[in-house]
Amino acid sequence: MSAPGPERRAPPPGADARRRAEMRADTQAHYDRYPFRFDQRAIVQEKLEHRVMGRALRDLPAGARVVDVGCGACRVAHMLGELGKGRAVSVDLSLATLRAARRHAPGPLVNADNQRLPLASGCADLVISNGVIMVTPDAHACFRELARVVRPGGTLVVSVYDRRSWYYPVYRYGSPVVRRLRDWIGDAGLRVTLFPLWHVGVLALLAGALRRPVWLPLEISWNLFHDQFTTPHCSFHTAEELEAWARDAGLRVEEQAVEAARQLVTLRCTRLAV
Repeated sequence: MSAPGPERRAPPPGADARRRAEMRADTQAHYDRYPFRFDQRAIVQEKLEHRVMGRALRDLPAGARVVDVGCGACRVAHMLGELGKGRAVSVDLSLATLRAARRHAPGPLVNADNQRLPLASGCADLVISNGVIMVTPDAHACFRELARVVRPGGTLVVSVYDRRSWYYPVYRYGSPVVRRLRDWIGDAGLRVTLFPLWHVGVLALLAGALRRPVWLPLEISWNLFHDQFTTPHCSFHTAEELEAWARDAGLRVEEQAVEAARQLVTLRCTRLAV
């Protein structure tokens, strides 16, 4: 008879909660350091005309209650303004990002955690979270929280990084390299080494996706570079995984799409009546 293996000890009480709190604080610090301001008019117009979220916004009646969770540059609020359909409540974890957006953002801004939204259950006709929940400690828990806020018959639109996209290996293998290089040469070094290559590449990618040249200011491109490569945590998911989350949360999937140069998978769901 073989000797018993080493006894596995359970993690100390509260260890998981502390880990999640640390990840949340790291993510907040990251976006306070590199506020997300990717809000060029051509980007807003492309989302309004060609994305799932744009179709959901166009289908809204006047006066609908809209919540944008992980709002960043408040593009949903700008799209609602373009449509003349009212205002959105824009929620973000990063206070620096909200401060950068408030000069031009129509509607109220709320600094809050998307795992604990300070909103009543069933209060919104439409909830949008575009490329956000995968940088949280628990994307599934965030999905459930988003669904909680949607009224019966209302709509939830969620986009996450696609596990099957070209970006998955780029992030998996590129992000550790960029992080180590930043530790070695700092942001000042990155600005004169990798960042110029990134800036040229992202301009070419945007021009191809939008079918027209788009100018991206250097500081906005710089913060986008860090959004893509140095976020403290990032998870990738499949459409099937999101569909399972939707069913568990009492939602019916109405539409599924791969968007943003095939980087994101997006679901549009309806909350079923209780």
